[in-house]
Amino acid sequence: MKRIFRLLVAALFLGVATAVAVPLLTAIHLLCFDQGLRDGGSSSLAFKMHRNLSKRIPDYAERRIASGVAETLDVSEITATEWPVYGAYFYLLATGNLQQQWEQSPSPKGQSPAEIGADAIEASLRLMLDEGHAHWVRSYWGDDYLTEPNCFYRMLMIGSISSHHRLTGSDEHLGLLKELVDDLAGDIDRSPSGLIDDYPNQCFPADVGVAIAMIHRAGAVLGEDRTQWAKQALRRVHAHYDDGLPPYMAVAQSGLPTSSSRGCTNGFLLSFSRELDPEFSDQLYTQHIEHYWQQGNWCAGWREFADGLEPPGTGDLYMDPDSGPVVYGFGTSATGLGLGAARHHGDITRSFPLAAELVATAAPLPNGRLLIPSLVADHDHAPHFPEIVLLHQLSLTHPHPSGEAPRTPPIVWLILGTAGVLVILSARIGWGLLRPRRQKS
Repeated sequence: MKRIFRLLVAALFLGVATAVAVPLLTAIHLLCFDQGLRDGGSSSLAFKMHRNLSKRIPDYAERRIASGVAETLDVSEITATEWPVYGAYFYLLATGNLQQQWEQSPSPKGQSPAEIGADAIEASLRLMLDEGHAHWVRSYWGDDYLTEPNCFYRMLMIGSISSHHRLTGSDEHLGLLKELVDDLAGDIDRSPSGLIDDYPNQCFPADVGVAIAMIHRAGAVLGEDRTQWAKQALRRVHAHYDDGLPPYMAVAQSGLPTSSSRGCTNGFLLSFSRELDPEFSDQLYTQHIEHYWQQGNWCAGWREFADGLEPPGTGDLYMDPDSGPVVYGFGTSATGLGLGAARHHGDITRSFPLAAELVATAAPLPNGRLLIPSLVADHDHAPHFPEIVLLHQLSLTHPHPSGEAPRTPPIVWLILGTAGVLVILSARIGWGLLRPRRQKS
């Protein structure tokens, strides 16, 4: 009986050693050999993540649509209502980015991202266009939700349909795309401030900026040149704010801010803005660095709130559905979305430390799955969403990166070193329990 117990305990310790060693060795390999993480270019991790997610998304999307659960949700259930369609949008955009990188490679190898993700591409668009998944939007705007201001949801639809067309060549939804683009652009033009609401009396200027980017992309699909329109619309939105950075929320009619600027929405906007107006976007990004970049002795990242503008009484800890956990100023969403913003602007001085911290903390597996993000997802409604968002951020590149990649942040070596010690100790204990005990003479 004692021998069986020893074997079970040994197996437990050896299992722990293996479970920690696999992501540890994967992380070390990525930090040493994934040049795209270091220079902001095409990342092998992004392609592995895409391949892995492309296998998991179709079944999830089909089960989600068939269940009809989306039609039973209340608007207050943010992760359950928004994240499924938001994830479909980010997956389609990320696949488009990776497809372009694959095509531009001097010698493309293997299947293209569009071929690998064929089923997931179709499943993502079906989920995006599923009327059941518009239930929460209809609750806000009524049956005319596709012609009401409704900025956020229409932005997702326009970006998703445009990406689907680029990846598949299908013209099936171009009629709907044309209607959405014309109507949303018209709403923005008719607004006295250039802003419109996501939901009644809820205006998020960063979402309007990204919506302008999606209209610009759709213009290319529809054979329309919206370059000047998009540039003017973007600058019109930001003309209300002295440093250009948009507030988290504002009054759509006047543009007056109702809250301060925040890292999560800035990161979202700055992951797209440079394609509309590079010079203006670089100015915004410089302001974002000045007010939101936080560099410590051990780690670096983006703040959710500019220093001194934290909500009263929050101290060093804060959390809401948009920000995620905020710890000592560092924002989870601000830093995750800020990774894409830094890569989009070719800022390897900041994108590499963020990528290294992501690799160290995400527990990557050899097949491209990020273990920690997948564990903290909303498993009932959007199990892949955190990974999909990070995939999109890593899929962003800049053709001419600037700056010199700094050394790896010490926190990365601390995390990997701690994991290494755990592997060694667990393996030694497990192996020691397996070795036969010497008999006393």
